[in-house]
Amino acid sequence: MNTAIEERTPDAVVGQLVDELAGSLGVLLVALGTRAGLWKELAGAGPVTAAELAGRTGVAEPLVREWCRAQAAGGYLTYQPEGGTFLLPDGVAGALLHGPGLAMVDACTDMFRSMGAGFDEFAAAFAAGRGFGWHRHDALFWHGSDALTRVALPPELIGAALDQLGSVTATLAAGGSVIDVGAGYGTPTLAVAGHFPAARVLGIDYHEASVVQARKTAAEAGVADRVRFEVGTATDLPGSGYTLVTFFDSLHDLGDPVGALVQARTVLAPDGAVMLVEPLAADRVEDNLTPSGRMSYAVSTLICTPNAVSQTAGTGGPAPLGTQAGEALLRETAAAAGFTHVRRVPVDAPLNLVLELRP
Repeated sequence: MNTAIEERTPDAVVGQLVDELAGSLGVLLVALGTRAGLWKELAGAGPVTAAELAGRTGVAEPLVREWCRAQAAGGYLTYQPEGGTFLLPDGVAGALLHGPGLAMVDACTDMFRSMGAGFDEFAAAFAAGRGFGWHRHDALFWHGSDALTRVALPPELIGAALDQLGSVTATLAAGGSVIDVGAGYGTPTLAVAGHFPAARVLGIDYHEASVVQARKTAAEAGVADRVRFEVGTATDLPGSGYTLVTFFDSLHDLGDPVGALVQARTVLAPDGAVMLVEPLAADRVEDNLTPSGRMSYAVSTLICTPNAVSQTAGTGGPAPLGTQAGEALLRETAAAAGFTHVRRVPVDAPLNLVLELRP
């Protein structure tokens, strides 16, 4: 029992709710600053007044004034009352403009906009226990999700993991074949293909609209001759003899994760491997009760687990993993699917856990 939580007064809880609302609106304000060019103009500018920033961006001064005050209240800008100026600290600029911050917020803003528009439909499905499949979202959501994937799984991270797969790495460098399960718009799939120009790569996803977009992206990248995308399910993969089967943040989205890994093992070449990339999480719920854990549990509740439930609702099938599965549960799932060798791949991935599975 958390005594501090148990002893809070109603006023304290209301105060927390106000903080929640401020943070939710703050996400939109951060994205608004990107689209209006405010962050770009603040970077390296030193202390500026709202009027000066308005003159540089063309945004009306009263709007800039209130936006700056909100960012100062949120801890992103420093307010200097003696001159009425606002300063973007170097650390904040590094995170937002030179790090993943603004790209992550912009991607999530598109997803929030889509989810808000369809919230009534989602809430009805949630209350009825039917789940909510990926196909029931819209193009704005899918685009935002892909943009978020580009932040969470950059090509250099994927390449660093691929380079540590031993014999699989050597085979793919010389040729070999890869099947990526739950490919979505194909961003990680194309990163694999870019890392191994001699390999043949196939991306599989049940969602036809995503497959269509992935094919378009592959054609635009000039790799459609060796990178294909097909509509299919994780438990019925086409072909066999693959050097590598990949799951990039997709296993927890599946209604039957054990069945998916069984199928992956079945289509592997004798010396092949599975590379499983999942969100980094602790094994115990109590160790995930952190700000980042809270975000992941929210994503799991609103997106990933409803998608998985939609695939198994009413069938009495296995329980979905959830977005915060943790390494122990992932190892158990791999063992249940017949994998006897599971190795954690040492990569610098603050958001992800990478496992190599072999029969």
